[in-house]
Amino acid sequence: MEYCLQVTDLTKQYNGFCLDHVSFEVKQGSIMGFIGENGAGKSTTIKAILNLIHPDHGEIQILGEDYKLQSRAKKELIGVVFDECHFHDNLNATETGLFLSKIYTNWDDALFKSYLNKFKLPLKKSIKEYSRGMKMKLSIAAALSHHPKLLLLDEATSGLDPVIRNEILDVFYDFIQDEEHSILMSSHITSDLEHIADYITFIHDGKIILTDITGTSQ
Repeated sequence: MEYCLQVTDLTKQYNGFCLDHVSFEVKQGSIMGFIGENGAGKSTTIKAILNLIHPDHGEIQILGEDYKLQSRAKKELIGVVFDECHFHDNLNATETGLFLSKIYTNWDDALFKSYLNKFKLPLKKSIKEYSRGMKMKLSIAAALSHHPKLLLLDEATSGLDPVIRNEILDVFYDFIQDEEHSILMSSHITSDLEHIADYITFIHDGKIILTDITGTSQ
């Protein structure tokens, strides 16, 4: 499989905004930076890929299958991190892992705990006491701990300080080293994408302006 994600002529019309025939491909074993200003259509595209909204037109292939026809097992091969943590504030990290183990058949609790240790996240402190950076690290640990093949990141480093961003970017870079894992990383922080992305797709006002190789040398 050469491409883990193929988006073709994706179109969605809203009042005052149109996702206009968006097309791009993410090669297996690569990181695609999906860049554009706030409101350009990045989140709308990712929501369409996740079947959270229904496009007016277009096709989406994820891991070689039509996204609408994917089995539960195939869906579990997709990890997702949004720009906000969506776990319940009253849970702690240990309880979050227990909850997720009931959802994902491939859940790896040992791997989850290793990420919690790597990120130095407290196990018993409630999520509402976490900083933004700690919440994002928890979301990333959870997304990686059910062994996804494709990781979708929607502004996952937005609002974080440079030290935490670099720590997280290193984890993403390690994730794709076996050339079997891939990442689509939405961001408006160009320095992050210049650091790790193999390719850049630039979206502006709902339209793809260009897709190009970045020349990263890490």
